[in-house]
Amino acid sequence: MITRSLATGAMLGAIVLSGFSASGALAATSEATANQDATTTFSVYLPLTNTTALEQLLSEQTDSTSTNYHKWLTPAQFKQQFGPSAAAFASARASLESAGLTVTAEHTQSLTVQGSVAAVEKLFSTQLVQTRTSDGKTKWAASHYGQLNLPQRLAELGAVIPEFAPHLTSHVHSRVVQAVDTGHLTIGGTIANLARLANADSFFYANDLNEAYQLPSFRAEVTPPLSRHPAQLAGVGATIGIVISSVIDPVDLAASFNSSISAGGVTDLQNYSAVSNLPVPTVAFHPVNGGAGAFDPNSPDSDEASLDTQMSLGTAPGAKEIVYDMPDLTDANIVAAYQQVDDENVVDVVSSSFGESELDFTAAANRGVDFTSIIKMFHQLFQQGNAQGITFLASSGDNGAPACIPPAFQSNPTTAGTNFILGVSNPAEDPNVTAVGGTNLQTTATPTANDVTYASENANFDPRLPQQVTINNVTFNVGNNTWGSGGGFSQLFAKPAYQFLVNTGSLTHRSVPDVSLMMGGCPGDADLAKQDCTQLPRSAVIVWIGGEPFLLIGTSSSSPEMAGVVAIAVEKSGGRLGNINPTIYTLSALQTLLGGANAPAAFQFFHRNISGNNNGYTVKPGQAYSEVLGNGTLDVRNFLGLQGVAPAGAPGTASNP
Repeated sequence: MITRSLATGAMLGAIVLSGFSASGALAATSEATANQDATTTFSVYLPLTNTTALEQLLSEQTDSTSTNYHKWLTPAQFKQQFGPSAAAFASARASLESAGLTVTAEHTQSLTVQGSVAAVEKLFSTQLVQTRTSDGKTKWAASHYGQLNLPQRLAELGAVIPEFAPHLTSHVHSRVVQAVDTGHLTIGGTIANLARLANADSFFYANDLNEAYQLPSFRAEVTPPLSRHPAQLAGVGATIGIVISSVIDPVDLAASFNSSISAGGVTDLQNYSAVSNLPVPTVAFHPVNGGAGAFDPNSPDSDEASLDTQMSLGTAPGAKEIVYDMPDLTDANIVAAYQQVDDENVVDVVSSSFGESELDFTAAANRGVDFTSIIKMFHQLFQQGNAQGITFLASSGDNGAPACIPPAFQSNPTTAGTNFILGVSNPAEDPNVTAVGGTNLQTTATPTANDVTYASENANFDPRLPQQVTINNVTFNVGNNTWGSGGGFSQLFAKPAYQFLVNTGSLTHRSVPDVSLMMGGCPGDADLAKQDCTQLPRSAVIVWIGGEPFLLIGTSSSSPEMAGVVAIAVEKSGGRLGNINPTIYTLSALQTLLGGANAPAAFQFFHRNISGNNNGYTVKPGQAYSEVLGNGTLDVRNFLGLQGVAPAGAPGTASNP
C-alpha cells in the first residue's frame, strides 16, 4: 500500500502521480480459509439478448440521418428489448436457490445473491480463501487461481461471477514522490510561480486549462432545444458521474474554487464565488456495495477522487455531480458501480480514472483460467449506458505504450523479474468508451500576467525506475517502466466502424486513445538515477487534498476535464450524447479533408502540432491520429461548434471565474 509521508503544515505538500498502474495483477497472499458459516454476497451476470439489433440501434442513435438519432431508452426498455430473458433469470434463480442461496435483488443484467461460504463452496466446487490485495485490503477469492466450476444450468446460461476472481482489477496510480518545504516550490534552486508560468514548467487549476484549451466564456449563454430559458454555458442541466473508490472532503472542493496559495512572494488567488456571484458546486454520493467509507486524506484513492471532482466541476461549474463510491477497485465493485450507473440512469457522462491491462484477464496470465468474460461484462454495461444516452470516458493510462506485465510471467513469476510489454487498459480499450490520453502543456502569461495562453504541447515519455511488484508471494522488478500517455491496440476488441474514418494504424484492432488533454509529466533527465519523477514535472494540476494543495499529474486529470467538456456539450444540445466516439472521428476526418493543420481556423477541432513518443508509438506534428494522443487535444469552442462564442479569458475574471 502506498502511503503519504509528509510534514504537516506544508503549503504545497508534494507531487502526486495519478492515473493508474501498468498492471493490475494482484499482489495477493493467501491468509486463511474462509469461515464456513460466514455470509457472503455476490452477483451473477447474464448475457444480453438480441445483440445484433442492439449494435444496430447504437449505431443509429449516433447517426444524425437516422430516425433513432438521440432517441434514448429507459433502463426498463433496455431490459425488455436486450436484457436477459425472464426465463433466463428464472432459471438462474432456481439454480441458486436450490443450492441454499438467496436471491436478494434483480437488476437489468444481474442477480444479487447471498448465502453462507459453505453453500458457495459447494455450489461452485471450490474453496474460498482470504487474500490481501495490493492496497492492503482483504477479500475472498476462489482457490486454484479463481476458477469457479459453474453448475450446468448457470454454465449453459453463460453466467459471469466476478466476485471471487483472485486479482485486484484496477489501480489509481497515486503516490507522493517529493515533499516540499513549507510551500516553497523550487526549480533548480529558484522559487517558481505556482501557476500561469511563462517558462516551460506550468501548474494549472481547472480554470487555467479552460483558457488554454479555448472553452467558451463563462458569461456566454445558450438556449437549449426545447427550452425557452437561456443559461450560462457551463454545463447547466448536465450531471457528471465519477466512479471511484473514495469519497471527497467538500472543504477541498471549496478550496479549489476559493483559496489562495503563496510561495516565493507569489500569490495565486482562486476567487470563484466573488467573481461569479455563485456558490461552489456540490457533490452527491451514491455508495456502491456499501461505499468507500470515510474520507482518508492519506489514501491514493482520495487523491484520485479529489482530482476527478475538482477537474470536472472546475471545467463545468454549472453541472451537477454524483460520485459513485465503492469499497475498492476489484472487478466485482467496478462492475456493480457501472450497473448502478445504468440502472439509476441519472448521470449524462461518466469519468473513470483507473484501469488494468487487458492482458491480465487472459488465460495465459492466470494459469489457464480465462477472465475475459469480465471484460465482456463491462462491455455489456457500456452498451446499456450508451443506449440510454450515457457517455463513458476513461483515462488511457500513464505508463505509455508498455502497460502490461507479460501474461506468461504472471502465471509463473520469478525473482529475476521481467519488462513491461505493449498493451492497453480496460476500461479505456472498450469501443463504447472514449479513451482520454494526455500531453505536457506549455502556456505563456500573455497578454496579462494571469493569462494562460496556449503555446505548445508535447507527448514525450519519461523513463522511470523499475516497478516493484508482488504476485503470489514473489516480489520482483519490472523494467521498461514508463511515464506517458497510454495507447496502443486492443487484443480483445475489433476495430469499430467509426475508427475507419481515420488511419489508426490497424485495419482489425481497436486503437487507443481517442482524444487527449493535459496530463503532465516528469523532467527528461538523462540520469535514470534521478528519474522516477523525483524532480518537478513539466506540467501538473493543482488539487486540494486534506486541506492542502498538491501537484498531480496523469491522464486521471485529462479524463475528468473531458467530462466537463461533455457536460457543456450536453447543455448545448439539450440532451444526452451517448457514445461520442463517432462524433470525434467524424470531426477529425473533416479537419483532415479541409487541410489538417492548414484547415480554416474554425475547423481546427484538434491541436495536431504535437510531437512525442510513448515508448512504443510516435506522433509527429500534423499527424491526424496516433496511438499516443488519438486525434489530438481539443480546441473546445471549435469542437463544440461554438466558434461564434467568446472564449474564456484570464482566470479569475467574469469570463472564467
